[in-house]
Amino acid sequence: MDSKDSHDNRNIKNTVIKRASFIRTIENFPISWEFPPTCSFHDFNAGKRCGYGQACQKCRERELTAKNGHTSKFEMNHNVKCSLGIYPNCINSGNNGYVSLCLEFTELNRMEIMALCKFSILNVDGKDEFKSVLGVEKFNAHKSSYCLQRFIKRDDLREKKSIVLPDDRLTVCFEIFYLFCDGEYISGVSETTHIVGPFNRFLNDMCGMLNSSEFYDYIIKVGESEIRVHKCILASRSEVLREMLKNKSTKHESDVIEINDFPLEVVKEMINYLYTGTSPRIDEVAIEMLEIAEKYKLEGLKFITTESLFKSLNVENVCYYLEKSELCSAEILKEFCIRYIYLNADEVVKSENWKRIVNSYPLLVDRIFKVTAGID
Repeated sequence: MDSKDSHDNRNIKNTVIKRASFIRTIENFPISWEFPPTCSFHDFNAGKRCGYGQACQKCRERELTAKNGHTSKFEMNHNVKCSLGIYPNCINSGNNGYVSLCLEFTELNRMEIMALCKFSILNVDGKDEFKSVLGVEKFNAHKSSYCLQRFIKRDDLREKKSIVLPDDRLTVCFEIFYLFCDGEYISGVSETTHIVGPFNRFLNDMCGMLNSSEFYDYIIKVGESEIRVHKCILASRSEVLREMLKNKSTKHESDVIEINDFPLEVVKEMINYLYTGTSPRIDEVAIEMLEIAEKYKLEGLKFITTESLFKSLNVENVCYYLEKSELCSAEILKEFCIRYIYLNADEVVKSENWKRIVNSYPLLVDRIFKVTAGID
């Protein structure tokens, strides 16, 4: 184990979030649940009329899209490719009446991607008429796709047909902010995660060491509670704790470290991370874990906490998370919060927390403006 938690640092030193956007126009897009009727167009040159027996090309394209959807392919950096499927008739029969959308990454191999995506339908002025923002998700070889079953109601498309479907052309915009991970990092392991093999045995051994009262040589005291620990584990996992232990040894002080600025459950969770590299209860105390990770300079724990906070990120809490990321030097969390605000600006700027950001963190506001202007 490295004293500076460097194994985790390898995955989080690169916080440069890349950006890409694509626009695709789908011709002859159907918005009816049934296969669209023929248009009865008469081709005077061919002497034929479009009908059920022999549909024109436009109607054949519309029927094909109604049956199979329309898929557009995109190529991103590092030779990673993705496809975006639009399905006029929802791919899940339980969501009839909706247009569905499916994003799929290919050729990820051992790479992992953290991605924040926006899907929108543009009107005739090129502005977002309908949009959906997918919160920060991780994609890898095991989870390479995301399906939005209820992207938009077909009735809403029908109602605004003149501005979003001129001449039956649907224009879709896909914007993505993404960060590549190296794939070696093992993120927070929940209580339900099933791990097998040597790594599982190692985790069990480390848990046994933590829970055993044998051979401990130090105590962490939180209020009236005591946690028996091993000095070598603390010193090897946290540079801050190592310096504290050195100072105590030099001054011949007692073998006790007192922590009074965090609740007992948070300290226990941190110690569990020091021993096992996992944090089973991270979702319950994520903000406090971010703060304790900053105090004891545990970058890997900070990364696990960031992943946990992404699960609950929304327009109501994004400014609060942004403020915490600034105070705790959580760069990945901060950068994605900035971009989440950009993608949801209309809703976020109405909140009280936004006013606090504007009044107290002008540099963060400047970063948001730069992302909006495309100079991030």
